[in-house]
Amino acid sequence: MNRQEQTTLESFHRFLGKQLETEAAVDMSPEKALALWREEQETLAAIREGLEDIDAGRTIPLEEFDQNFRRKHGIADNS
Repeated sequence: MNRQEQTTLESFHRFLGKQLETEAAVDMSPEKALALWREEQETLAAIREGLEDIDAGRTIPLEEFDQNFRRKHGIADNS
């Protein structure tokens, strides 16, 4: 087993342990647990990507986004 597979397996093991401590575990199938873990992994990957964008300067100020969004969607600025 390579290191990435081991890390993935360890991550799933920790996730599964946390899930088994909840009341939702009573109705959870192995397929549902795997689906929830995959969803969590996708969410974490998206967060990491966003943080990398921030670190690399691939963002714009909120005010600029707000103006562009309002202009694009024809929304009046009520501020």
